[in-house]
Amino acid sequence: MNAKALSTFMGHANIAITLDLYGHPMPGSEAQAADLLDAYLPARSGALSRRLSRTPRK
Repeated sequence: MNAKALSTFMGHANIAITLDLYGHPMPGSEAQAADLLDAYLPARSGALSRRLSRTPRK
């Protein structure tokens, strides 16, 4: 969902409030974001996914 649209819908004074409340990463969202970026930036394909896969999970 578009964060700005959500911010407007929720009536928040600015987008920072929305992101502070609802912007925390959900399980798996980092890997999904990395895959999307890898698909969008083919010149660096796989670089972000590989870096995230080496990051210890909490």
